Amino acid sequence: MENRWICVGISGCTNGGKSTLANSLLSFFPGSVVVNQDTFFRSDDSPEHVVIPELNHKNWERLESVNWEPMIEQLEEILASPLPSAHSLLIVEGHIIFNHPKLRGIFNKKYFLTLNKDECLKRRVTRVYDPPDIPGYFELCVWPMYFTNLEDVKKHCPDVYYLDGTKKREVIFDSVVQDLKSYLKKNF
Repeated sequence: MENRWICVGISGCTNGGKSTLANSLLSFFPGSVVVNQDTFFRSDDSPEHVVIPELNHKNWERLESVNWEPMIEQLEEILASPLPSAHSLLIVEGHIIFNHPKLRGIFNKKYFLTLNKDECLKRRVTRVYDPPDIPGYFELCVWPMYFTNLEDVKKHCPDVYYLDGTKKREVIFDSVVQDLKSYLKKNF
């Protein structure tokens, strides 16, 4: 089979370890590239946002919060570019990448990191967001939207490999590397 980019999607629960896994894969597979969904969030004043009436705050967990067109253009440019090495990965990381109808179809491999509510909240409060989380945002938006988005993924992406985000980073990384090596052996 002809050499081509292998497109790997890493999605899942907020603070589930997506960026950590993406950066570990970047280091392990020479010539790979990471594209982060967070880089394409719309500005806070964008009229595209959906507001949560009870909080008078924007919902950053929905598809409307991301400017998908430039992200997809960047991905298409990378996929059309020459490979830096034989098995270069295009690693796309973000909490709702599998929820976008066009984007979900580009991935050769899909990984989804899960967390329980307590662990998710424990990790989330240690992070700084811009704009910052307001009181009630986790309970009224983040956690319910995680399940809404997860149900959508289960409905539209039967080929997702689910990973427990509470496991040690090394265990998650080793599991994904073994799965990718198996995929490469079968397909390249």
